[in-house]
Amino acid sequence: MIQVCYLAPPLKTVHPRHLLLAPVLSTYNKNMIPPSAPNPAGDAGVLPEFGTLSLQDAPSPPPDDADLDIFTMSRETAMKLIVRSIVALANAAGDVPATPPVSRPGTPGGRENHLLRSHRRTASRPATPIPAEKENHQPTELAPPEASHDEPVTIHDIGAGAQPESVQRANMARKFYSKSVPKVGVEEYMNRIQKYCPLSTAVWLAAGSYMLRLCVIDRSVPLTYRTMHRLVLSCALVAMKALEDHRWPQKRFAAVGGVDEASLSRLELCVEFLLSFDVQIFTPEKLRDLTVQLQKAGQAATMTCRLPSSFSLKLSTPKLRQGQPV
Repeated sequence: MIQVCYLAPPLKTVHPRHLLLAPVLSTYNKNMIPPSAPNPAGDAGVLPEFGTLSLQDAPSPPPDDADLDIFTMSRETAMKLIVRSIVALANAAGDVPATPPVSRPGTPGGRENHLLRSHRRTASRPATPIPAEKENHQPTELAPPEASHDEPVTIHDIGAGAQPESVQRANMARKFYSKSVPKVGVEEYMNRIQKYCPLSTAVWLAAGSYMLRLCVIDRSVPLTYRTMHRLVLSCALVAMKALEDHRWPQKRFAAVGGVDEASLSRLELCVEFLLSFDVQIFTPEKLRDLTVQLQKAGQAATMTCRLPSSFSLKLSTPKLRQGQPV
């Protein structure tokens, strides 16, 4: 009788470290399947709250710089600080006329204007979706712009024959002018933007810092009652795109602001170019410093608009007729 013996394979020696790593390796194998691609356009969780508080009911910003805290400041308080500052600056500046249009050779249908019309900005990321009940908003319109659409935002000539940078900046400043003072006040205008396109406190404060740099520090655009509305709208748009992941659609933002989409894109480009594309504010200390400067500029403008102490109003003595003043 023949017996067949089967030899078992030799046992492998398992290192104790492998026993400890076994649960980790098992979990790693289960997670080898990558997750689905992210879809930022489908995430409506970052949509800010639609508030109903008006600027008149909002707390006033503290007049003392030491008490100014941007971390606890509400959106409406930040808006009130900006409104008071830009109104005071506009009152001090008066009605500054727009620069004349740039006289350039060539016809409006030339190659340079064709390049400008053919350029279209593409969105860097999709806009945040808006619930259906928040889609509707009341239409409004600003006064027509001073600069016509045929005037280019920038000069496309490079090298010899290019216009000086000062001429280009003056041409961009014309984009913010309205032919007449808009009928809607700037406080009501900002309240409208906040109602249909809510923005955070940081975005409003950053927009105020942009206007401070444009109108006070660099003096690129005069701050008047004919420019403040377009400045507020375009600076808020640039600040929203620079600081936050959430972004309102360009079409909705333009409709709420009362301008067409192409005009808003031109204003956005002008703000970025005039600020040398330096629109990021990386530290809270920098944002607070710019906010304090804006408030001080508004307070200084308020003081310059007051009557001098030497002014004395003299009223004539009313004439009496049968014992009664006339």
